[in-house]
Amino acid sequence: MAKEIDIIVHSLKDMPTTLPDGCVLGCVTKREDPRDVVVFKAGLAEKHGWKSIADLPDGSVVGTSSIRRIAQLKRRYPGLKFADVRGNIETRLRKCDDPEGPFSAIILAAAGLLRMDYGARISQYLESESGGILHAVGQGAIGVEARSDDGRVLKLLKEYEDRTTMLACVAERSVMRTLEGGCSVPIGVETSWVEAEGGAKKLRVKATVVHVDGQQGVDAERTETIETAEEADDFGKLVAQDLVDRGAQKILDEINAMKPDAQPTTTTTAAHAT
Repeated sequence: MAKEIDIIVHSLKDMPTTLPDGCVLGCVTKREDPRDVVVFKAGLAEKHGWKSIADLPDGSVVGTSSIRRIAQLKRRYPGLKFADVRGNIETRLRKCDDPEGPFSAIILAAAGLLRMDYGARISQYLESESGGILHAVGQGAIGVEARSDDGRVLKLLKEYEDRTTMLACVAERSVMRTLEGGCSVPIGVETSWVEAEGGAKKLRVKATVVHVDGQQGVDAERTETIETAEEADDFGKLVAQDLVDRGAQKILDEINAMKPDAQPTTTTTAAHAT
């Protein structure tokens, strides 16, 4: 706001859904693959004939540092165990492949592997129809933040905007913003553009909130014609409200209560979301 810089480039996944006053999401560029992926320890898939995470025997250790991933995986594959794995991509792959290490597989974002030319290590793409895991809000996308009163920069950024990515990500971020209530939510989303009658495209949003124990979870799905960022934002609020109506509030309250100095979570309803 001091006008020392014109823009900030973010990994959209890590960009707050509520920006400081005077700042806006100026554009979102074309998205890399947003899905999570499974990477098996080198040699194990060939040795045991594993094709997907469902092939891992009970007791197998899967490496991930993401509560969102752990919660969803526990829900689908309760026999698996999970352990923290951190570092850059090369470090995580090295830890996964260590013959003395505990991991049978690790979970990573497809975008990071593809951008770093490690696509050959991908064993399975995870999505609603394969593995049943939904990705993080904004995953695989790059967002550019600018000042809301800087018309010159905002006009320039429009040249780099990918419209379908922008609308999908605005809807995803709206789901999370509506649900957050001041805490980080282990929410998974999946957005896609589907053919509608007459050849038009509609935005489909799937979303899930799963308790960290993997025992409780709620899901929602909506499809709608979306043409503007305002429509995408309102659409995301409706998806969030569907989750709340199906029991997400109880899950969010329990998750928030587990945190130090926790305060009750208040989810903003679709009718009053800002």
